[in-house]
Amino acid sequence: MANRRQSLTILIVYFIIYALPSLLVATFKHLGSQVFLIQTLDYLVGAVVLAWLAWRGKTANPIEQHPKSWLTTTFWGVVGVIVAVVGQMVILQLTQLLGQSAASANTSTLLTVGQKYPFFFLAIFVGAPIMEEIVFRKVIFGNLAPLTGTIGAALIASVLFSFAHADGHLILYACLGLWFCWLYQHTGRIQTSMLAHILMNAFVIVSTFITH
Repeated sequence: MANRRQSLTILIVYFIIYALPSLLVATFKHLGSQVFLIQTLDYLVGAVVLAWLAWRGKTANPIEQHPKSWLTTTFWGVVGVIVAVVGQMVILQLTQLLGQSAASANTSTLLTVGQKYPFFFLAIFVGAPIMEEIVFRKVIFGNLAPLTGTIGAALIASVLFSFAHADGHLILYACLGLWFCWLYQHTGRIQTSMLAHILMNAFVIVSTFITH
């Protein structure tokens, strides 16, 4: 019961954090570019708050019953980003072969904002990945696994993760979500998928920035 209450609290706080910048823009029309600073602070504070909520509970979910060592966690985090980046390249190549655009509106928008306001990259590299791993992997995947089975829980969490990004590459984000679920389950530590996710975001944005 305590774990469910904790998970519900995390989900509610996440939605508030996610919606806050848009609500402020709608309420205060004069914010202008300040909204990007607000969103950056919102995501960073949100990551700290969600992490505190996630780790203050003493009851581990079934995925975390037998955690691997920190050395193993770090190893799989690094392997995880390599597989994630290569996987993205393969899926995007297949997307182009099928006649669809490989461009990501989401990445392009973030890159454009980051070029003007470099501090915004903190939201992309740190805030967003930490919050998404806590919500989609630790809470949704971790809580659904005993009810739907590991595969069912991973599919549900990954589809929701894909819809949350909403830039047309549903299969790509779903595959990434499944891979992050596997990393989390394999090591029993959410820090594994967090590390892979943070490094992946950094690599994609930096490499896109350089090639442009």
